[in-house]
Amino acid sequence: MDDTIKSNSYLTYDEVIAKAQAIQPYFAADLPLFTAYDPWYTSGVNTELVSGIYIGLKYFSENSLIADIKRVTELIDMTFAAARECYEKLVCYVDLGFGDMSDIMETFGYTDFEKPRPSIRKMIHLLNKAHAAISQDDHLSRLLAAGMPEGLALEVANIAAELSAGRSELKILKKQHLLSTRERIDLFNSIWDTLSGICEDGKVIFADDPDRLEIYDLYDAEDWNVNQVEFMHLN
Repeated sequence: MDDTIKSNSYLTYDEVIAKAQAIQPYFAADLPLFTAYDPWYTSGVNTELVSGIYIGLKYFSENSLIADIKRVTELIDMTFAAARECYEKLVCYVDLGFGDMSDIMETFGYTDFEKPRPSIRKMIHLLNKAHAAISQDDHLSRLLAAGMPEGLALEVANIAAELSAGRSELKILKKQHLLSTRERIDLFNSIWDTLSGICEDGKVIFADDPDRLEIYDLYDAEDWNVNQVEFMHLN
């Protein structure tokens, strides 16, 4: 079964919201004529349209979510690069301190790091493994004797924590984006269905009024300047 949510219009989400903003004040003013034509057109229809526009503008700013995803992704990339640099530093001291003891070197994840670029999840695991190995007293003393800075162990732990937090945040943002997209399309379709009905009936109601007829031209989006349209808010 296909769960894909599809839009009912070839206009974009922003175009439909802009068109709804432009038409809604005129529809509110013309509501008695619409009601006389079809009793389905009540004040509730106008209220739902205004509410849909408000929700669409306030809660479904895709640009905001995408910006957050981009910000966190860039932060993860920077932290990942810092993780590689930090681990490479550690490897130098591990090599100096345990170069002749391959079994101990493996407790630091030496071989895993030499494989092709690990994923974020694997890098987190690698850093945590390395930190656990550093924390063993006999290992730590040997690494310090090899010249390892005392703060390097804490740096490894902190970077692992930052990567883990970034990965979790990114997963949440992507899930929110997916949910938001589905909800946006549901709202989009609701507004579109109401708007297209208004415009279709408007062609009949104002068939002898060219100026009013032009207002309800659903696809003439480029002629609207939404910034100049008075938006009628919910009372």
